[in-house]
Amino acid sequence: MVTERSARESPEQRAAEQVVLVVDDDEDLADTCRYWLDGERFAVETAYGGEEALHRLDDTVDVVLLDRRMPNVTGDDVLDEIRERGLDCRVAMMTAVEPDTDIVDMPFDAYLVKPVSESEVKETVEELLVRSGFESEVREYFALESTEAALDSRDVEELREPEALSDLRGRLEAVRAEHEAAIRNREAQLDRLNRTNELLRDIDRAIIDARSRDEIEQTVCDAVASAHEAAFVLRRTAAGTLRCTAAAGYGLDPSGVDLDFVDEAFDIDGTVEDGFAFEDVSEAHRAAVFGDDAADLDAVSALCVAIDYRETVYGALVVYDETDGFDEESAGLFSDLGATVGNGINATQSKQLLNGDSVVELEFQVGGGAGVLAGLSATLDCRLSLDGVTRAGDELTCFVSVAGASGCDAVAAAIDAADVSQARVVADGDEESVVELRTDAEAVLSTAIDHGASVERLTLSEGSGTLALHVAADADHGALVEAVTTAAAGVSVVAKREVERSVQSADSFRRTLDSKLTDRQKTVLETSLVSGYFEWPRGSTAEEVADSLGISPPTLHEHLRTAERKLIETYFDELNPASADD
Repeated sequence: MVTERSARESPEQRAAEQVVLVVDDDEDLADTCRYWLDGERFAVETAYGGEEALHRLDDTVDVVLLDRRMPNVTGDDVLDEIRERGLDCRVAMMTAVEPDTDIVDMPFDAYLVKPVSESEVKETVEELLVRSGFESEVREYFALESTEAALDSRDVEELREPEALSDLRGRLEAVRAEHEAAIRNREAQLDRLNRTNELLRDIDRAIIDARSRDEIEQTVCDAVASAHEAAFVLRRTAAGTLRCTAAAGYGLDPSGVDLDFVDEAFDIDGTVEDGFAFEDVSEAHRAAVFGDDAADLDAVSALCVAIDYRETVYGALVVYDETDGFDEESAGLFSDLGATVGNGINATQSKQLLNGDSVVELEFQVGGGAGVLAGLSATLDCRLSLDGVTRAGDELTCFVSVAGASGCDAVAAAIDAADVSQARVVADGDEESVVELRTDAEAVLSTAIDHGASVERLTLSEGSGTLALHVAADADHGALVEAVTTAAAGVSVVAKREVERSVQSADSFRRTLDSKLTDRQKTVLETSLVSGYFEWPRGSTAEEVADSLGISPPTLHEHLRTAERKLIETYFDELNPASADD
C-alpha cells in the first residue's frame, strides 16, 4: 500500500540559478561531464544531440558545452542557431574535430579538443560564467584569444589557410590596443579567479586526507595564507560564542587574535552569517590582529564566510589579503569553501564515529511535540521504534516498526499528517509491522544527522519516549545537545555516557564475508571489478562481463545481487554487532 502526496515546490527557484547545458550525442560523455560539474554553483543539464539541444535552448542557459560532430543537427548548426536567435550565452566547442582555420569566424568562446579532463571542463565553465559579465568588446577579445590558442596547437604548415591565423592575430592586437585598460583589468580578475579555484582544489584534496577537525581547520588556514596574506578559523562553542582555533600567516597565533576587533569588523554573532568586507581594513584592526607585523602591510582587505553544513554552523573563516578588495566572484568561491570545510568537518566526525574504539552516547527524553513519529504514536496509541533513517535533501525516509496497530492504520494516520509526503507498508505482521514514511518535519533527527551523529535508537509509546545518539568522542557534544534540545518542543537530555565498541579487524571482516560467498559469487564480483563494470562510465557492460565468464547476463545479475546483498549485510552487521547477535 503506497499513498503519495503531490510533489512540493523547492524553495530555491531554478530560474535564479546559472545553467550549463552539455550537448553531445555520446550519452556516456555527456553524463560524465554532468557528473563532473554537479555540486558546483550552477545547474547542469544534458542534451543528447543537436535536435534536443535546439528544443532546450532559451535565454535561461548561460553556458553551452557543444560537440561539433553530431548526426542530423551538427554542433556548427546549433552554434549558428544560438547566434541567430540572439541568445546571450557563452559557448565552448568540445569536440574531437582538430581545429583548423575554418573556426576563425565561428562565434564560440572556447575550443576544447577531446579527450577532455575534469579540470579542463570545470575551469572552462567557471571562466565562461565570469566572462558573461564582461563588456562585449572584452568578451570578443577573449573569444579571439581562445581561437588563436586552439590554432596554435597545430603546425602552421598544416593549416588550410595559414594567412587566416595572421589575420586573426592582427584583429587581436587591434582589439587589445583599443580596450587595453579594460582587458588588463579583466585579465587580473580571471587570474584571481584561477588562483582561487586552484586553492579550492588543493584544499578539497587536503580535506579528504585530514583525520580530525583540528587538522582540517589548520590545513585550510595554511593553504589560504599561502595564496593570500593570512587566515584564521573561528569555532562556534556550545555557548554560542566564538574562539580562534587555527591561524596562519604573519606569525598569527590563535590565542593572539583579538576577537573584539573581528566581531566589530564583520558583525559576527553566534549565527556567523556571511559578512563580506571589501573595503580597506583599518589600522587599528590590523594592529589588533597582526601586532608588530601590521607595519609590513599596506592596503589590506578582509573577507569573512561561514563554515557550515546544511543548517549547522561550525564557525567562520576570516581571510586577509594585501589588495584593494575581494571581488564578488572570489567572495562567492570562498563562501563555497566555507560550505566545503563544513562538509569535511561533518564527514570527519562521521568517520571517527564509525572507526573509533569508543563513542559517546547521548540520551534524550522525547515528548509529544517532537515530530511526526511522536505524534503518530500518540494518535495510534501504539509503540514505534525506528529501524533506520536516510536523508535526501530536506526530506528523511524513516523505516519504522509498529506494535499495537496495523501497518495499514499507521500509513493512513501518517498520510493524514500534514508533513508526510509518502507512506507505505513494507511488511505487515500479526504482532508487528514495518512502514516507510517520508517527511521533512522530523527536526530533531535532521538536526542530529547534520551534526554528524548516528541515530542509535528511537522508541516511542503513546507520544513520548527516548532517543539515543552516538557521536565521536572529540565532537562538540555541548553544541549538539543545544541544537537537538532546541530543534523541537519537549526534548531534553537525560544522560551522557561513553560506550566501548567491539571493533572487527579487516581480516576478520574478510573471513566473515568469505564464509558467506560462494566461489562463483567471488569470481563474478572480482571479474566485474577488474573489468571496470563498477566504474562510471563503465569499462565493460554486463553483457561483456557475462561473456568473459561464459554465463548469461541474467545469471550474472543474479550472482551480483546475491553477492552484493551478502557484502552489505556483513558491513552493517559489523557496524551494529548487537543487532547481528539478536
